[in-house]
Amino acid sequence: MSKKKPKKPHIEYLSTWEDAMRFGLMDGRPYSEISIKTYMHYAKWFLEQYGEISIETLKKALLAIPIEHYGKRLKLHQALISLAKILVEEQVLDKSYLIESKKFRPRRHLPEKKHSVDQKNWEKLLEPSQSSLERLIIILLSQTGLRVSEAASLKLDDINFEDKVLTVRFAKWGKTRRVGLQNKVVEAIQAYLKDREETKEDWLFINRNGNRMDRFGIRNRLDRIGKRVEVKVTPHALRRAFVTLNANKGRPLVMLQIACGHNDIATTRSYCMTTEDETDLRPVSGTI
Repeated sequence: MSKKKPKKPHIEYLSTWEDAMRFGLMDGRPYSEISIKTYMHYAKWFLEQYGEISIETLKKALLAIPIEHYGKRLKLHQALISLAKILVEEQVLDKSYLIESKKFRPRRHLPEKKHSVDQKNWEKLLEPSQSSLERLIIILLSQTGLRVSEAASLKLDDINFEDKVLTVRFAKWGKTRRVGLQNKVVEAIQAYLKDREETKEDWLFINRNGNRMDRFGIRNRLDRIGKRVEVKVTPHALRRAFVTLNANKGRPLVMLQIACGHNDIATTRSYCMTTEDETDLRPVSGTI
């Protein structure tokens, strides 16, 4: 009677899972590179902490993440469901996990907290003491509406200084779009490139080791800037600021939808955080 082959640790199936996501072997549609990196990030963290996927380890992981961090809890759950499908297929995880884990899917129990940055705080973030790298991060995200993952994926060839436009090649769902650049953005990029140490990398954002700065690096740098000047800021807060400030200037939401790369204009509308102090609906003479 032949012996059963020992099962490999769950972490050894990550490369198989990554290929399945990239080539559309999960549900017929390839995952975006951003989704793959996000899922891999959460799955690696989970397996390094807990060793293998099970209902018990899932509960432990969810209990370890503060309940107000809804986004992190949901992404972890989604990543583990996706990886579990491969483990079930490889017969190293019982199919019952896919059913039982559904009841532990995080649900938003509080209204989503939306943060933006107003003009006053934007100016504080750009105080003269900031480096050219930090100024570029703030100006680029707030003046283009780019997602932080899109900014981290920019290459020098994506920027057309003559036409003042950049091409976003790694947008959500693999879409590509062009975004116009104001003079202040072009000037911020040029100032940063002038100060940046020489490197063979063709990525726009480079870390202190001369390697590409990923979205987590940009987010951490922005977090440090905010704490330094006592302004609550995130990449998404600057993305909302882009929509709000442009909407206040009278730019059509359809235009802002295209700039942000939103599929649904309702999403763009939800980003607009105009306050009562910024509105004046008193009728002008001769109008209703």
